[in-house]
Amino acid sequence: MENNLVHIAISANTLASLIESGCIHAVDFKCLDIDSKKTVWKLFLSAVKLTKNNKSGYQEKGYV
Repeated sequence: MENNLVHIAISANTLASLIESGCIHAVDFKCLDIDSKKTVWKLFLSAVKLTKNNKSGYQEKGYV
């Protein structure tokens, strides 16, 4: 079987932008260490909070 995985590093800000734009979802990748997992969870929680706040007219800045 062919391995179609690509191992890359990406900045938290770039990942946050991809999450907020809907270009990448949690099911699209997996974290390879606990620190990355914690950061990714914070980014997704921040994106949900940002989306919720934007619907009420408030915009928050900062990802992690």
